[in-house]
Amino acid sequence: MKRLDDDEIEEMLIRNGIGLLAMVDEGKPYAIPMSFGYDAGRTVLPMQWGGGYNSRKDRAIESNPSVCLTVYEQDPDDGAVWRSVIIEGAVYEVPEEDTDRAFAALAANAEFPADLGVWGIPFDDVEFRLFGIDIENRTGREFATEYGGREK
Repeated sequence: MKRLDDDEIEEMLIRNGIGLLAMVDEGKPYAIPMSFGYDAGRTVLPMQWGGGYNSRKDRAIESNPSVCLTVYEQDPDDGAVWRSVIIEGAVYEVPEEDTDRAFAALAANAEFPADLGVWGIPFDDVEFRLFGIDIENRTGREFATEYGGREK
């Protein structure tokens, strides 16, 4: 295993626009795939939230804003190399004055399904709210057979 430095973490977050967001829902872990946009200038991950104000995700965040976002990838040139970044922090709703910047971050690298109908809700009925993560800690690692199980 090799630890990723800050530049490598930044590159990976820019390269990937989807991760696994873990929350706590009534004392139990709750994790879902989540598209995100990365704004390196503010180390914030604006996320688009669909599903309304009473979704399970919304209730979990309201009761406990602490989250963990895991982003991972397999190297396209060497399938034996895997990388992951783990971000811990608190979710907050993006203030109105910051929405343009948040949407720009989403447009830059977020990944979305081709048909937003996958939610089972007519698109016109989907309410989008923008959230970010106040990053408290972030780490990255690269795993490869060449490291032989030793940390580099």
